[in-house]
Amino acid sequence: MKTYKIDKSKNIGNVIFVVEGGRTDTGGTELRLLKNIFSDIFGYEVRELRRGLEEFIGHGNNPYSRVFALNLPKNQLTQLTDESLDQLFRRLKNEFDIKPEDCPIFFLYDRDYLSYQPNELRGRYVKRYTDPYGDENGNQGQLLLSYPSVESYLLSCIQNDVHLQSYFLGRDLKPELDRIGFSEEDVNTEEHLIHAATEMDKCLDSFGLGSYNLDDLAPVMLDAYEIQQAKQKSDGTFSLLSFISMALLELGLIIEAEEE
Repeated sequence: MKTYKIDKSKNIGNVIFVVEGGRTDTGGTELRLLKNIFSDIFGYEVRELRRGLEEFIGHGNNPYSRVFALNLPKNQLTQLTDESLDQLFRRLKNEFDIKPEDCPIFFLYDRDYLSYQPNELRGRYVKRYTDPYGDENGNQGQLLLSYPSVESYLLSCIQNDVHLQSYFLGRDLKPELDRIGFSEEDVNTEEHLIHAATEMDKCLDSFGLGSYNLDDLAPVMLDAYEIQQAKQKSDGTFSLLSFISMALLELGLIIEAEEE
């Protein structure tokens, strides 16, 4: 099993996250989680655009590392169209003078079985969005699916062997999080991030996908999707897995620790 450490000295430039959840008043789980990770733990600047609000909400100030956490007008993955992204990214160009095509882009969404046809996501999204910097076909962005929801990342921060747990919907995890008293607001230490990365690796190892290449993640993402689809078809649930840690690994914020 790999061992990890945090690199807080890394400047990441401008990074874009387009996330599913979002509430006008609080920002939603995903936006609050990204704020905690990037602003509170790493000390980066975070600019969030909540669904239903016109103005960006800022956290911190760091000219060398800025994370844009954005909601589309509607929250389903099927709303991730070229037109909707163009409108969203145009605001970044006009208001912050950045070029999204020069930024790593991540799409953070849940594998909500009730929202999509069984194989709707495979070709249109999972196979298309595999590289945050863009692939040879001009498709830019990496889809980070959470199985079944972003709450799987929260449990991964503090519990061991979470991949042995399985749920059908994200709302099924909430009673467990309530029981242990842990939410996205409590993700506030480097240890939480390292623990979650280790839990992600445990799940991928159990799938036979532990030897992944950060420069070529398309096969791993697609195989993980197919394995989760097969499990859901078999017993009606998904193994707990979040790919949020993969983004932190690709950005160089979580790195392998050298053996002593």
